Amino acid sequence: MLQKSTALFAPNITKQCSILTGPGCDYNGLLDAVFCKSFGILRKVVEVMVNKAVIIAAGMGSRLRGYGADLPKPLVPLAGVPLLKRTILSAMRAGISEFVVVVGYRCHEIMHALADDPQLSDVAIEWVQNKEWARGNGVSVLSAREYVDEPFILLMSDHLFDPEILVKLRRMPVGRDEAVLCVDTGLDGIFDMEDATKVMTQNHRVVKIGKELADFNAVDTGIFLCSPFLFGALEQSIAEGEGSLSGGIRVLAERGSMRTADIDGAFWLDVDTPEAHVHAEQELFRRLGKPTDGFVSRYFNRKISTRISRLLVHTPVTPNQLSIATMLLSFLSAWLVFKGSTSYLHLALGGLLFQFASIVDGCDGEIAKLKFMGSRLGEWVDTLADNMSYLVFFMAVLAGMYAYTGEAFYPLLGGVMVFLDALGVLLIFLYMKLVGSGSIVSFNMAFSSDVPENERGWFHRFCMSIKFVSRRDFFAAFFCTLAVANSIAGMYWFLVIGSVLLTAGIFGFGGQMLRARGALNVDVGEKAD
Repeated sequence: MLQKSTALFAPNITKQCSILTGPGCDYNGLLDAVFCKSFGILRKVVEVMVNKAVIIAAGMGSRLRGYGADLPKPLVPLAGVPLLKRTILSAMRAGISEFVVVVGYRCHEIMHALADDPQLSDVAIEWVQNKEWARGNGVSVLSAREYVDEPFILLMSDHLFDPEILVKLRRMPVGRDEAVLCVDTGLDGIFDMEDATKVMTQNHRVVKIGKELADFNAVDTGIFLCSPFLFGALEQSIAEGEGSLSGGIRVLAERGSMRTADIDGAFWLDVDTPEAHVHAEQELFRRLGKPTDGFVSRYFNRKISTRISRLLVHTPVTPNQLSIATMLLSFLSAWLVFKGSTSYLHLALGGLLFQFASIVDGCDGEIAKLKFMGSRLGEWVDTLADNMSYLVFFMAVLAGMYAYTGEAFYPLLGGVMVFLDALGVLLIFLYMKLVGSGSIVSFNMAFSSDVPENERGWFHRFCMSIKFVSRRDFFAAFFCTLAVANSIAGMYWFLVIGSVLLTAGIFGFGGQMLRARGALNVDVGEKAD
């Protein structure tokens, strides 16, 4: 249930009076009852969770239109996803559930393309056809008037943005006669300053706006939080001969009603030219790295996997298919390692292929992120495929060591360790199910946060210091190095020692982690419910 708060404030007030209410509140009565007064001005503000976005996709986009194909600008693909679709999916990731899309130039092509897209089949989209799209984007915004009667997010179909910008923006209070423009004050990072819409701000208000401003301290990102009052400002601007959205913003600015919100360095980009398109794709691939990447992944694997993904992103290949393909590559590498007990060439090729599989293993997540194809099922497919790969490869190392030495001691010892590893993985899966995650990363990240401070000691610190060894990027590279060095024995002992440490860490602290999540404090009957 949404909570609502109301406040009355004047433009220059920094302190707001607000009341948060729960379910069953007389909201209309509260609006009339709550107020603040400053400089003799009263203004009602409603803070709600904004769920609707208006997206402008009506213009010709002559500079980018047909880039790479004869397509209208909103359908030009960027990293395998059309610009308009990318805007919608980014907004959905931020929690937006309803869309009003204004189209004009080649509108039927755009509407049909998105209507047939399975990723958008359940998305609530209202299409508005603006036959006067050539008059300016302000006219296109105004054409959505009858579809909006509450605060809404306003977006441009050719702008990329970090969904976190909208997460924060849709929670902002907005006056009934106000709008909020997200601005970027990091002027040194603007890709094409000449083409950018410049903004002069003062006290978090727009003072001036326009492409030709000589004196400015921010740039318009094309991301707005608006009240329906914007439409009146656009009507006035259009009547005065200015059909652009910036004209309506100027009208609000003159009234002191155009606020600003700094995006604080978050990513955004206007994809308006072929050069901007190239830069945007480069930025998307550059941002594919994760904070949880290990050393080998960060400085070696990602540099190769992103180049592979750059090719795959333009194909129908799915992340789940890549996860399965990586598993099969690992199986092949395991067979080669087993054969390597009597052939250096097989052993070296097996190690190299296992390392290559580790590199390709990053592609499924990269494609999922670039094409908005991530899912809980995909996380589990990736996790299960990875662990099946490890199990088969480790068994191949044990079998190879036995074939190399002929002594049963080695596979028996190694088999016990791999069995304990498997039990540890089952404990990890239990934790993942408990926290609602399909990714083993959730366990790795919680290894430090979920273990109580008073239960940590030297062994926990030791496990934290060598945790990198359990990452695929590291142990795949290490196995590869040993294989190329023709050391099946080295691979075996690395596996055994690593298994001892991994198992000790999981069983040593897994219980505390489960207790921290309440798993060991809940009755079995309650869990069944």
